[in-house]
Amino acid sequence: MKQELLVPGDDTWDRENEAPPQTFDLWTRANVGENLPFPITPLTETNFPRLFGLVAKSSSGEAQFQGVRRFYGRLYINEGALLHDIEEKYGIPATLIDKLWGSRSREGQQRKSKFRPLRLIRKLPALLRQGTQAMKQAGPKHTPAQFFAQVDQWVNASLQQDFSVLDDAALWQQGLPLWSERGAYAFSTNIRISMPSAFLYATLQWLVNKWTGQKEIAQELVAGLPGIFSAEVGPALWNMAETLREHDLSAMLQARTAIDAATLAQLRTHAEAQQFFEQLGEFLRRHGHRCPNELELLNPRWSEAPEQVLHLVVNYMQAGEAINPVIAEKRQRQRRAQALTAVNAKLGLIRRFIVHFMLKKAQRAVTIRDNSRYYMTKLIFPMRKLYAQLGQRWVERGWLQQPDDIFFLTVTEIEQIIHAGAPESSQALQRCVANRRIAYEYWMHTIAPDAIGADGEPLRETAQKMHTLTGTPASGGQVRGRARLVQDVQSAMALTREDILVTRATDPGWTPIFPLVGGVVLEIGGQLSHGAIVAREYGIPAIVNVRGAMQTIRDGQMITVDGTTGYITLSDE
Repeated sequence: MKQELLVPGDDTWDRENEAPPQTFDLWTRANVGENLPFPITPLTETNFPRLFGLVAKSSSGEAQFQGVRRFYGRLYINEGALLHDIEEKYGIPATLIDKLWGSRSREGQQRKSKFRPLRLIRKLPALLRQGTQAMKQAGPKHTPAQFFAQVDQWVNASLQQDFSVLDDAALWQQGLPLWSERGAYAFSTNIRISMPSAFLYATLQWLVNKWTGQKEIAQELVAGLPGIFSAEVGPALWNMAETLREHDLSAMLQARTAIDAATLAQLRTHAEAQQFFEQLGEFLRRHGHRCPNELELLNPRWSEAPEQVLHLVVNYMQAGEAINPVIAEKRQRQRRAQALTAVNAKLGLIRRFIVHFMLKKAQRAVTIRDNSRYYMTKLIFPMRKLYAQLGQRWVERGWLQQPDDIFFLTVTEIEQIIHAGAPESSQALQRCVANRRIAYEYWMHTIAPDAIGADGEPLRETAQKMHTLTGTPASGGQVRGRARLVQDVQSAMALTREDILVTRATDPGWTPIFPLVGGVVLEIGGQLSHGAIVAREYGIPAIVNVRGAMQTIRDGQMITVDGTTGYITLSDE
């Protein structure tokens, strides 16, 4: 498939230095689709490998392959190559991680399901050596708390700097050259502290299923956990909504046809809103580095555009008591306690000790996994601000037409302009950006395939039954409601508890939407994806990894979501 022959504008900016295809290549949106669900800009794609020190080769170094590649404007991960390492080199069955990661077997693809412990034992010394070498290169080994504190220190120091006094070259040195040194450490640390969650949760699920025959109850055991940073968003928005209601400001806000920067400015003129703005300030200090589709550098963060937060608060006001997070949190704690009681009733003393030991480890690992994502997003925030500063400067000089044009250039192109002192031609630079924007918009309105083979062609999959869809159960419970197919957070803001959110994937920027809806259906995700974890925290039935949900389910159709079994029943209504 040659995308450049089909796409208007410029869609060829990442065609250099591509590794040759391998027979085991299989490109999917598993995992990466949750983090970057939409088309990706040139700056975001070229910045990430440099920032995190990513290298396109196998873990063994025996055969080179490309880890990620852009198809249909979106980022795909080479799942086939990763599973090739797992299955062939280490004897670990890929089926072990399918549900956790959000993958699945496809037509014409053979998946090993047999564990080969002898092969793993033979490879273990080499794995340990590689791990030790990687950690030495990455720097000192930190606990999760130390890692989080280190990122806080770096980011807070950066945000306190006055970058306006620096010229372009000095500003650039404060950007990628500096942060790439930190990024390699952060990436390896994030992997090290996040990976145990998959194995610990899988082990817990296996033990519960083997000893109680109730595999699905493992979901309840890791629901309603304290200390998950993303779960703080809903209660914080609820408290701000309550403050505005108490000071009789809700009517004024709900009467406006649009919630924008002017609305926020008008609200500041009301003395009664002082408490709200104190709460908003604290919210932005804690979560201001986040936004929908937050790994895409193009998107302004909540602290850069706080009217986004006010829009969410207004939606919480309209939803009323039905989404009270205090009640939801209490309900989830009760469900977790009831699940543990049910497990204990079926176990003897020794087995109960083993399950409790694994449960404690799994609960901590799941919390660390989601919080690590929080800090990786925070690490990116200074880079976003630096690029935005450059974009604003280059508009003032007439090089670009608008500040966010900078995100449609590659890292190499920006470097070349900085080293040269100016672009060769401002008109040519602006035409380049305009053509890339055309391609970006084209892909934004194009449905991308779920998987692509080594030949670059989409893989065909047998359609699911029209009246029943299946996926990976992520958050227990059953709910019936009206399906609402949405593509972005803005469209989802109008949803209510009578609605079932159906979309491709959700990243942490979608967290405020979860308390507003009755259930969630996602095409992409695993049991430990952010969407699954947050759904469990808010007690919302959810199913992830539902193939073809956006094409099979009709907007407005009545559906029943069973988050315990993973079945979705479609009504003829």
